[in-house]
Amino acid sequence: MAYMDNSGLYVKIGPETAVPSTGGEYKTYAELREIEFTLNFTAAAFPFGATNYIINDNVFFPKSVRVQEVETYVETAGVAGTTFDLGLIATDRTTVLAQTGFLAAFPLASFTPAGAKVIATIPGTAFGGTLLGTTTTQTGYICLRVNTSNFTAGTIKIRIRYLRD
Repeated sequence: MAYMDNSGLYVKIGPETAVPSTGGEYKTYAELREIEFTLNFTAAAFPFGATNYIINDNVFFPKSVRVQEVETYVETAGVAGTTFDLGLIATDRTTVLAQTGFLAAFPLASFTPAGAKVIATIPGTAFGGTLLGTTTTQTGYICLRVNTSNFTAGTIKIRIRYLRD
């Protein structure tokens, strides 16, 4: 059972503390940075609906950085779902900053076959989210929302590249 303490810190206790991290940021010394996640799509992990699921409690997307591109790489083809959004949610864990900030309505058709790669660089085209090419104004968690119906299988790597000013 997890809870938010009175200082705003998200505290996990019990079995939740042993859940391994599914992503992180690569250490670089240049301006270009990269965050990578591996997502295993199952109905239990990400059921469809109006819920925005925080992908990783330990990885924050920084403010005052320019989002360059979002790359998806399919490890296992997706099954049964329709689309998903990848966005940004505030550190209070409830305020959605950009529902479709990184990917907008990424379809099952692009989630197959294994080995498929899609790179989104322009907002509003090729599933590009609204934050592409812009500078972020707030720190937040990267969140995912499944639209319309559940995925029953599929594994995808997501890499978000950004430039630190």
